[in-house]
Amino acid sequence: MIALASLNRFQAAGIHLALSVVIAAAVLASLLLVWYPQPYFRLAGGAGLMLILIGVDVVVGPLLTFIVFNPAKKSLGLDLSAIAALQVAALVYGISVIAQARPVYVVFSGDRFTVVAANAIDPESLASAPPPYDTLPMNGPRIVGARVPDDPKERERVMLLAAAGIDLPLLPRYFVPFAAVAGELRAKARPIAELEQRNPQAKGAVDAAVARAARSRASLAWLPVLGRLEAGSAIVDTSRNEVVAVVPVSPF
Repeated sequence: MIALASLNRFQAAGIHLALSVVIAAAVLASLLLVWYPQPYFRLAGGAGLMLILIGVDVVVGPLLTFIVFNPAKKSLGLDLSAIAALQVAALVYGISVIAQARPVYVVFSGDRFTVVAANAIDPESLASAPPPYDTLPMNGPRIVGARVPDDPKERERVMLLAAAGIDLPLLPRYFVPFAAVAGELRAKARPIAELEQRNPQAKGAVDAAVARAARSRASLAWLPVLGRLEAGSAIVDTSRNEVVAVVPVSPF
């Protein structure tokens, strides 16, 4: 173990920075793999949240160590312990914020998919939703459908909530398995060529998605995917009523 007395402030801050980078990289990799798999990291605005987390963890901690480090100080151990505690608290808080903003559902309703964050879900609707929609997934976003209910009172309820800014994709009470609405893909989906005409960058992303899925291009179409900050496109197989991939290509 390195003795504090043998270090100067530059060395101490450098060691602290290296440890912080390792921890931040591990946390970032875990979040990207589990909560924000691509392209949802981009569509859900994860980059801004991660920058704040990394900024606090990687920059502030080592900077404070650089400022306070003095081998001659009797309180140096206490000072460094306080910095470490502050850094851990900031990291935990940052992860909790990221957890609340994580995408939990990708909801197909109408003619599009909507990426829904945990903190956007209506709590009352979540509490009254049937399983498994009464919980928020912790292992990445789940593709589901949403339907306006047939009951007149429930339909009126949905309309009133929509007027208040709480749209159908935010109401787990009306979620259904994606298979129950997948048949609507054929009627709503648009030709891949149209997406490529709208966005010349789409061809490369679409070709890569087609290659990974090993699907016939003739059976594929696309639908918009609305995220918190950006929009993407869902590549769907209309012959199998399946989502093949979600790509970070603007549909507009």
